Amino acid sequence: MTAENNFQTFFNHHAPRYMQEPFVQATQVEVDFLIEHLCLTSGQRILDMGCGTGRHALELARRGYHVTGVDFSSGMLEQARAAVHKERLGTLELIQADATRFTTDTPFERAYCVCEGSLGLVGSGKDAQSHDLAILRNLHGALAPGGRLLLTVLNAMRTIRRYQDADVQAGIFDPATLSETNVMTTGREGEQVTLSLRERGFVIPELRLMLEMAGFAVEHIGGGTAGNWGIRPVELDEYELMAIANKPIGIQ
Repeated sequence: MTAENNFQTFFNHHAPRYMQEPFVQATQVEVDFLIEHLCLTSGQRILDMGCGTGRHALELARRGYHVTGVDFSSGMLEQARAAVHKERLGTLELIQADATRFTTDTPFERAYCVCEGSLGLVGSGKDAQSHDLAILRNLHGALAPGGRLLLTVLNAMRTIRRYQDADVQAGIFDPATLSETNVMTTGREGEQVTLSLRERGFVIPELRLMLEMAGFAVEHIGGGTAGNWGIRPVELDEYELMAIANKPIGIQ
């Protein structure tokens, strides 16, 4: 693990209240969607990149699927491990790792990376393109040939429509990287932290190109906001995009 960055600090403090967020309330429906559109079976090895508190991975494990959850936040993983221990979920493994550096010796048949688990969490002083390409290449490398990937990322079209030139001049929105910088406060009373967080969004042509650069064959890109997943066109002002891709057979 590298030295803790602002996103790690934020999620370590935010972890106890994460499951109170409004966008996490559709877990069972979203897991149904993952099972259907990733064509999951109980014999596969499934990777949850940026698993956070493990809400999708836990539900899949409850249903008998073998999942490895990866996240860089020890606080978020602590929440997930507590649930694993309480429910004795032996089919869920949890690993603390940086998605930009994650590798595996045993490939997975399926992978998903959703709800800003890692893609787009650029942080200050990092190159947005190389950060997210590294994650996509690691996801590609972690999959066996024929493996499938589902991901969701922030919709930059919504971001562009929200901001004005004054926001660019103030350093809140960077049109060159489609990233926005916000100051956020979280944590229990007496342990609160206030941090500057930089997160980037994507437009559909760029996301398709980056997936292809990483070696994927793209099957679908459209709208995919948490709680409203579907194989459908994007709405300009919705929060997230969804992509489904595969690692072609014959590609190592």
